Amino acid sequence: MSLIVATSRIDENTQAGDPSSFKNFFRSPIEVEANSEIAVQSVKVQRTGNITIEEDDFFLHYFGTDPTIVGESTTISGYDRLLSFSRKINPQRGTYSLSGYATKIQDALNNQYDDPRTFGGYLTTIHTNASGEELGLDIKCVDKGAASDVTASMTAQATYNIAEPVYDYDDTIRPSDAFTWTAGTGVFERDGSASATQKSVGVLKGAPFGLNDGEFIVEVKNASAGQYAVGLTRPQLQVESYANSQISGSNTSLRRQAGISQMFGKKYYTGVMTSDGAGEIYRSGEEMYDYVFMLDADDNITIAERVYVPPNEVDFGEPLDLPGSGDFRLQELEYWSNAFTGSTGAKLTKAQFGASWDGIQFKGFGDEIELYFKQNGKTVYDKVVGSSFSNSAGRCFSPISSTTYALYPQLNIVSGSMTVTKYESSNTPGTYAYPTFTSGATGGYVPGDDMFSNERFFGAIAVPWIRVNRDLTSNGLDALIYLVDSSYYKEIHENIVGEYPFVNRNASSGVDYNHIFTMNTFIEGNVLDTTAGLQAFPNMGGKLGFVDRVFLDSDSTDGYVSGDDTLTITFTSTGELQKTSISSFIRIPNLTHKSFNGAQSGLSKILYQLPQFANDGRQFGPLHFEASEKTYVKLHNPAPMLLNQLQVQIVDSQEKELDSLTGDTQIVFHIRKSS
Repeated sequence: MSLIVATSRIDENTQAGDPSSFKNFFRSPIEVEANSEIAVQSVKVQRTGNITIEEDDFFLHYFGTDPTIVGESTTISGYDRLLSFSRKINPQRGTYSLSGYATKIQDALNNQYDDPRTFGGYLTTIHTNASGEELGLDIKCVDKGAASDVTASMTAQATYNIAEPVYDYDDTIRPSDAFTWTAGTGVFERDGSASATQKSVGVLKGAPFGLNDGEFIVEVKNASAGQYAVGLTRPQLQVESYANSQISGSNTSLRRQAGISQMFGKKYYTGVMTSDGAGEIYRSGEEMYDYVFMLDADDNITIAERVYVPPNEVDFGEPLDLPGSGDFRLQELEYWSNAFTGSTGAKLTKAQFGASWDGIQFKGFGDEIELYFKQNGKTVYDKVVGSSFSNSAGRCFSPISSTTYALYPQLNIVSGSMTVTKYESSNTPGTYAYPTFTSGATGGYVPGDDMFSNERFFGAIAVPWIRVNRDLTSNGLDALIYLVDSSYYKEIHENIVGEYPFVNRNASSGVDYNHIFTMNTFIEGNVLDTTAGLQAFPNMGGKLGFVDRVFLDSDSTDGYVSGDDTLTITFTSTGELQKTSISSFIRIPNLTHKSFNGAQSGLSKILYQLPQFANDGRQFGPLHFEASEKTYVKLHNPAPMLLNQLQVQIVDSQEKELDSLTGDTQIVFHIRKSS
């Protein structure tokens, strides 16, 4: 009869210090009598517990303007003033140790589409006390600050990468690529050999515009012989099925054009709504911008932005954008009312602009885009559009939203060239994905890292060549892009009463947005409700250590958040994580006993099942199990044997080693001759 003490503690008699798998060597071999049997006498382990993420477990994260300051109707039935909505965070299903669980939460936050300023900037760790005991999670949200010049790393792509929207007068299927882009010099130049009808419209991609003090400077004088436009746009792309690309026969272009989808929703647009007093709409340009400076068809300087036209104000016969019945246009800003340096008090002509300025500068200011004119031959810039003049609609650009937080330069020239002298981003080129479309039988569409390119094709996610793998919010009733773009603050200027709710930057030069987590279900009508579509019933409050709360707000004074008004916000759980304890078993691979594991339908080396509760009733922490009645398993050794080592594993029902044990494991075995 022998008692054998096995331990995971690293000393001269052991190999490895893993509390779930270790091997003890004996200096003096232990002689085991013939026909012996073995049982577990006692067990000491330190168990942290596991956390199980179910298929329908999720929580929500919002990064945007404080919902309490954008006005009324921020409820489930409203949405009319919100500029952003929450992201759905659905961690990967499975059972995890504490450290593994923290990693899964971090991965889920970092892998979902996001604002470029926070994308990939989440760090989740286990929050512990001085003794190392788990007290919940620390969730850090790290915002990006200053931007840097990335002009030389930008690449150009035709806005119409498949077909120009010119089939009403030119049947040729061709991209709008009649230009060259030289990143080293920043020159965007019209291809002089292109036909007069071929377009030179391109997007510069590689990194989104730096909204926190980023600059985008373009010299335009060499393009002034004809119309031109330069602005900022959300990702632009055309897609089509392989079957559509193979259409042939008479009238090929017209039939194929019908199957080419533009990311903005239509193949072409109706131009700029001017402020000439008569409310006329004229057609000038076909691509869409979110914010744009242009030399228009009348040789005047037009500054415009994308706006929403409510259903009762859409011109009869104009095409509509589903799911609502309103429309989206470009509307001119009355920039001449801003009394900027050099203003004439009226809309500038080409000659007036050229006499004083040779370029323009877009500048990010947190949740606002400002526009400056560059003085001739100088690095001096006159602010023309910005809330410092007026933050009323039509006098400054509308606030950044979750459809416009990822903006890229878009340029259109008829002749000559433009020169980008500076383009700044807070993201390292190549780390924030632009959507892609690959032609061919095995090609398809892959979204970028922004909300717009992911939610744009929500109704087509079952189509094999639309490869959107993130959790989406949109459904048939709440198409997220439409909800954002039809916000009250995105409507035509004459509909907006009062001022835009700009928050600009915080003390650390980051955008002064709120981080809001929604952990549990709540009663309809809460002012912090930023949910939509498929975001009903979040349920992870207990598993995130906030069983007593629904909302976590970065500007709260309740003590669970730190770092407000800085670039790093930390949310700390108010309680322990809601854990589960899975079945665990002691397995000895190097002995001659046999057992049967029904979970694997085969023979096993499992010897004993660890109880769920320790003798004092606890499930987690330092635990001691003392078997009140030992269960012996025969070793089937017909002759005596020498035991030089003992290999011990603590496994789950699939005989995988547990990752929920820490510290030292100690197990006492009892070997005796079988009766």
